[in-house]
Amino acid sequence: MTLFKDLKHAVRMLVKNPGFSVTAILALALGIGANASIFSVVNAVVLRPFPYRDPDRLLLISESIPKLGGQILTVPAPDTVDFQTQSQTFDAVGSFQNLTHELSGRGQPVRVRTARLSASVFQVLDVSPVLGRTFTEEEDKSDHKVAVLSYALWQQQFGGDQDVVGQTITLSRQTYTIIGVMPRSFVFPTPGLATANPAELWVPMSFSQSELADRGDDFDYSVIARLKSGSTLAQANEDVNAIAQRIEDQYPPPFRGQVNLSASVTPLRQAALGRVQTLTWLLLGAVGLVLLIACANVANLLLARAADRQKEIAIRQALGASRMRLVGQFMTESVVLALAGGAAGLLLANWGAKVLASLAPPDLPRADQIQLDSTVVLFTVGLSIATGFIFGTAPAFSASAVHISEMLKDGTRSSQGVGHRRLRSAVIVSEIALATVLLVGAGLLIRSFIRVRETDPGFRPERVITMSVNLPLTSYNRPDQVSTFYKELLARLNATTGIDSVGFSTDLPMLAGWTRVFSPEDWSPAPDEKLNISNNSMVLGNYFQTMGIPLVRGRYFDDRDRVDSVPAVIISDSIAKRFWPDQDPIGKRLKWGPPQGNNPWLTIVGVVADVKNGPLDQQTRPHTYQSYAQAAGGLGMFGPANVAVRSTVMPESITNSVRDVVAGLDAQLAVSNIRTMNEVLETSISPRRFNMFLLTVFAAAALLLSAVGIYGVIAYSVVQRRREIGVRMALGASRRDVVGLIVRQGMFLVAIGVTVGLLGAVALTRFLSALLYEVSPIDPLTMVLGGVVLGLVAFLATFIPAHRATRLDPVAALRAE
Repeated sequence: MTLFKDLKHAVRMLVKNPGFSVTAILALALGIGANASIFSVVNAVVLRPFPYRDPDRLLLISESIPKLGGQILTVPAPDTVDFQTQSQTFDAVGSFQNLTHELSGRGQPVRVRTARLSASVFQVLDVSPVLGRTFTEEEDKSDHKVAVLSYALWQQQFGGDQDVVGQTITLSRQTYTIIGVMPRSFVFPTPGLATANPAELWVPMSFSQSELADRGDDFDYSVIARLKSGSTLAQANEDVNAIAQRIEDQYPPPFRGQVNLSASVTPLRQAALGRVQTLTWLLLGAVGLVLLIACANVANLLLARAADRQKEIAIRQALGASRMRLVGQFMTESVVLALAGGAAGLLLANWGAKVLASLAPPDLPRADQIQLDSTVVLFTVGLSIATGFIFGTAPAFSASAVHISEMLKDGTRSSQGVGHRRLRSAVIVSEIALATVLLVGAGLLIRSFIRVRETDPGFRPERVITMSVNLPLTSYNRPDQVSTFYKELLARLNATTGIDSVGFSTDLPMLAGWTRVFSPEDWSPAPDEKLNISNNSMVLGNYFQTMGIPLVRGRYFDDRDRVDSVPAVIISDSIAKRFWPDQDPIGKRLKWGPPQGNNPWLTIVGVVADVKNGPLDQQTRPHTYQSYAQAAGGLGMFGPANVAVRSTVMPESITNSVRDVVAGLDAQLAVSNIRTMNEVLETSISPRRFNMFLLTVFAAAALLLSAVGIYGVIAYSVVQRRREIGVRMALGASRRDVVGLIVRQGMFLVAIGVTVGLLGAVALTRFLSALLYEVSPIDPLTMVLGGVVLGLVAFLATFIPAHRATRLDPVAALRAE
């Protein structure tokens, strides 16, 4: 009954003071809504369990070679079989590889994301289809043409037909029989894995004999395993490492006993979310500071209102209300106020979650699941209640500490004025300190983003559009067929209006993938020196000219580079500077693999500028280029070709022209991954832009709330000090003197807050170091600018009420007292 009365009283107080209520609710809505929005990201990306049974027992098996830098590697085909047959700590082991297939026969040909899976993968994940079945071991081993559809593809291409099992589809011009449909929740490969994208359909792995014979090469396959109940990660690591040592004993002679192959296991959750968990929690912490600032603002409002209610409080105490009874009443008012702010914050969070989902970078796992669900709503309700206690506690105890006899005397001023002012000043200092931390953090990310944007990618992306063409082996199974197609495509595109130059490549700048070990001629590595690794691209046509990659010396590939001529290679400038620092590298030679290997020597014919192999903020790796025209096995052996076109007009306007040219050569061929190089460039920095945008928004909100808080404190102080100001002006103080006095007092609090905030920033911004680029976490310029910006805004918030104070009529002020 008491609680019900307190709730009714709290609602009446909110309605009675609409100005106070609206101001407080808006501040809380901003803080709580921002927290709910970010929590919707944390919930979708980090907290939501994976859609597999006992996902904590799922592990990825990886290999590592110290001389390759010790980075985590996926696994060659024969190694996946060894892990599956020799492991002792797993219930099941399976392998998978991402591909794409041309889906035709159902309207315009399209490319669909496909995953090759060993049949045991479904056993590892322990997920059953909603229709039909999954692969059998026999289908996996004997190359049966069967397929399992994802729920989304089943709906899009087959309209959710319940009789889809048994029907056929055409993948890369081969007929596959549909044997099952997976549940809507099943997404595999797991989003977030560096080597995988969720597939739209799954086909059997069906390793070929050549794949199984490729020992120590083509680290192209991922391995997933389910840990046995009772086994530990340490035991699993020992198990796979012992298998890796036996695998190395089967390596070809140049590498056997030389590479020190090792293997390890990583929990699936850590592998998929390790790159984003820290970021999401960091953002939640940052937006938590915004909420604390909002709480400080509301606490100051409550302190101000409590000063005006002291006579009411004294009367209630005189009538028998205990101090704890009053504290309970005030805390109820605070919680009701916080719940009202939380309700408004939910409306803001609903919009914010949609905005965050639309702005999320492509590599943010499960970004499509960011939404305002029941978990987020419960979090917001709990946060609102906790917030009510946070900002309500100090005002409640301060307001209830009233001297009854003094407050009941007519005309007596509050005996708590000094205490209130000190408490409100302390709250303001806290606000300023928190805002300073956020401003410095945002400044560091902004400076890092500017540095990234200023980084030279090594090519000219303007007016370049790219697309992927993958020739199916069923129709292009001879080298001459592949060569004829690409040469004709090259000729027709060069003759198309609006196209300046054309080139083909196995990869693209900033999207490199294929790496090779190489050895320069007459190079003797130190015993503990790492192997030389480069990204390698096969190119055709005017690829370098199309991409705008400058020639440093030598020449580009031309008609001299044929299958029957001396094998040629073009190297990046960093390779030339490392191995031939004061020499002309043209005419020098290198080979793939170790110096004692049997691969042929390649003659260097050109040196080109270093090109970013990955995102702009990552280190540029060495790069080597070979000519498609010298590929003895034909162009098709290297998989999809990326067609790059530099246009004389806006690149988007020639997309249909390129499609028409491809269709004129092969009407069934799907053209995919159409994008401009500017889009590739922007995508590479989208995670950094996302981080910067969010922290900047939080910092701006903190700055606004802090300015409002300072303004409120100074304005209230002016009202409370009307008599003092009136006396000062009556005794001859000028308006400048009054403004200076008030501004000095306000800026003193600001100076303390900024100082504390900068010290806090030095301690906390080290957690940002992984997100920074060529900027120190304690960058002096950013620290100074953060303090200056906050100081200027605080000065304005202080000056406005100080200037208003000078408009007081001294006589009127003295009479009012």
